[in-house]
Amino acid sequence: MIVTYFCLNCWNEIDKDITICPYCGVDQRELDKIEFNEKLIRAIYHPEPETPIRVANILAKLKLKSAIPDLFNRLVNEKDPYIIKAIVEALIEIDIDNKERVKNILSKQIPVTVKKILE
Repeated sequence: MIVTYFCLNCWNEIDKDITICPYCGVDQRELDKIEFNEKLIRAIYHPEPETPIRVANILAKLKLKSAIPDLFNRLVNEKDPYIIKAIVEALIEIDIDNKERVKNILSKQIPVTVKKILE
């Protein structure tokens, strides 16, 4: 089985034994010191689509308000309707007041996956 390793800061693929990311220069050993909630927030940018979906669900359950800016940031340019759905659900679960801002961001093209959520 081939395992793919990612920098925990920029999410670029790196070799297993790399300690300093060649893309962003962050020492991977230093990232071990970051709090769990911050690691979750960073994982919203993971390139593998199932990860941001799982992370959005966890952030929603935790009602982690500090994740709101990053969730909106990911939402603005996201094309995957399933990731969009997870992010929208998380934003609304964290704070219902996010609903109007979500509607404004998605106003031109609301994916079918979120139409009922935004009603």
